[in-house]
Amino acid sequence: MKLRPYVIVFVLIFAIGLGSIMLLPKPKNEVDIVQINDITANLTDEFETLTAGETETSTRIPPGSEEMDYVVIDRDGKLLMATRRGLSEDVFSAIGHGDTIVDITLDGQVVGKAIFWNDADEKWQSYRKRLQICLGLIILAIAIVIAVFFFSMHRKILSPFQRMRRFAGRIAAGELDVPLEMDRQGAFGAFTESFDLMREELRISRENERAAEQSKRELVAALSHDIQTPVASIKAVAELMEVTAQDDQRAKLQTIQQKAGQINTLVTELFHTTLEELHSLIVTPAPFPSDRFFEIIEKADDRGKVQFADIPGCIVQADPVRLEHIIDNIIANSYKYADTKIDVSAEIDSAGFSLKIRDYGPGADPEELALLCSKYYRGKNGKDKNGYGLGLFIAKSLTERMGGRIECKNANPGFEVCVWLSF
Repeated sequence: MKLRPYVIVFVLIFAIGLGSIMLLPKPKNEVDIVQINDITANLTDEFETLTAGETETSTRIPPGSEEMDYVVIDRDGKLLMATRRGLSEDVFSAIGHGDTIVDITLDGQVVGKAIFWNDADEKWQSYRKRLQICLGLIILAIAIVIAVFFFSMHRKILSPFQRMRRFAGRIAAGELDVPLEMDRQGAFGAFTESFDLMREELRISRENERAAEQSKRELVAALSHDIQTPVASIKAVAELMEVTAQDDQRAKLQTIQQKAGQINTLVTELFHTTLEELHSLIVTPAPFPSDRFFEIIEKADDRGKVQFADIPGCIVQADPVRLEHIIDNIIANSYKYADTKIDVSAEIDSAGFSLKIRDYGPGADPEELALLCSKYYRGKNGKDKNGYGLGLFIAKSLTERMGGRIECKNANPGFEVCVWLSF
C-alpha cells in the first residue's frame, strides 16, 4: 500500500484550508465619517419635518445611507426616528454600546442628536460563523481522507493478512488441498503466491512421506515374515538336539530355544504392528514379584558376568514380557560397550522400587547422558559398534508406559542404568 498519495492529498487540504482562513476578510471597526456627515446634514435640513411627525414622507436618506443604522432624538431625549428596531434609543445606551453620537444644530443651537449604530459585534459574529464553516469543511475533508485511507488499508492489508492467517491455520491443521486465493494487485500479492507454493510443496512432500512410510511398512512386514522361517528352523533343530544331547549340553540347548522363542515373539509382534499400523506395542502392567528378576536377568546374561546383590522382596507393577525386553536391552548394551562384570542390585524407597544395573567400563561422555535414551542416538564410543541407537530408547519407552522411568549416569568407574518401577 502506497502512502504517498494520501500524504499529498492531506497536505493539499491543509494548505488550502490555511489559505482560505488567511484570505477570509476580517471585519473592520471603522466609522465612515463622510457618510455620517452627509446623513447628519440631511437630518439637519429635515429636522423640523421630523419633529412634526412626517418622517415617512419628508425624510430624505442620502445615497448609501441605507447601509448604516441610526436613531434621531431631540434635545429632551424623545425618539424622533429609527431605521430599524433594536438600536440604542438614548445617550446612555449608545455610550455603553460604543455608538457614534453626533449633535444636530440649527442656528447655532443643539436641537437633537443622531446616534449611529456600532455594528462591530454583528460583523465579528458573521466572521466567526464563516470561520467555523471553513474549519468544519477542512475537518470534514481530512476525515474523509482518513476514512478512505483506513478503508484502503483494511482492504489491501488487514483483510489479506487475516486471509493469510486463516490459511496458515488450515496448513497447520493439515488441510493442504485448499489453495489460497491470489491477491496479485494487493500489497501481499507476492506473499500469497509464495504461501500457496509452500502449500503445494507441503502437500507433495506429505504424499511422498506417506508413500515412503507405506513402502517401509511393507518392507518391515516382509522382512519380519521372512525372519520367522529361519528362527523356527533354529528352534526345531535345538529341540531335536535336546532329545539326544547329554546333560551338560541340554542347558545350552534350552537357552538357544528360549532366545529363539523370544526372537520369534518380537518378530511376530513387529509383523502384526506393521500390518495393523499400530503406533506402539501393547503394554499391560500387572502385579509382579521382585524375586522373578533373578530369572529374567539370568536369561539375559548369555556371558555369565552378572553378579547379584540382595533384591528385597516386594510386588511391583510391570509387564513381564516387556520387562524381559527392557533388561535384555540394558545388559546387551553393557556387554557391547563395556564387556566387564555387571553388578545388579535393588532398593526400595518412597519413590518406588529401583533396579540398578552397573558395569565397570569407561562410561559415557557427561554431555551425552541426557541424549542416550533418544531415538537413533548413539554415543561417541559407538562408532565402531553395530547398532541403531534404539536399545535404551525402547527400554525407556516401555518403562514409562508401565508407570516407571529410567535414569542413566556414570558410576565412576563404570556406567549405571536405574530402572524405577511403582508398587
